[in-house]
Amino acid sequence: MARPFSAVADVFCFVRDLAAATAWYSARLGRPPALTARQLSRFDLGGARLTVHTIDEFNAGGPGGCVAYWDVPDVDALTAEWVRHGAVAHRGPTTIMTGERLCQLLDPFGNLIGIRQPAHAEHLDVPVALLEVPATDGSAAT
Repeated sequence: MARPFSAVADVFCFVRDLAAATAWYSARLGRPPALTARQLSRFDLGGARLTVHTIDEFNAGGPGGCVAYWDVPDVDALTAEWVRHGAVAHRGPTTIMTGERLCQLLDPFGNLIGIRQPAHAEHLDVPVALLEVPATDGSAAT
């Protein structure tokens, strides 16, 4: 069976105020949307897209759904910058057992944006040893 997923192609965030969300993301991303329509603004970001879409009868905004993670060079610096402009560090920043640094940012419109800094060894194509983490039932897990 072929693998069902490849790279993240598009992440949709649903918002009440499209104009405010478009302005906020334009300022944070350093570019205007590549496409603007009545119900959405789409930003092209290095082979993937971030689409800000008005809340409708099919999708409500908020952190209850999936979180896509975007690779960034410095999770802590980006988190600090976005927090200065109204985002909230919802989960993290934290370094996980694989050595990756992650953070989920809650934007001012109630959506989660995940950011990921690869483990140092990942840049060198060297495998990172997984740490042994105790499972909640007391048995060892990796």
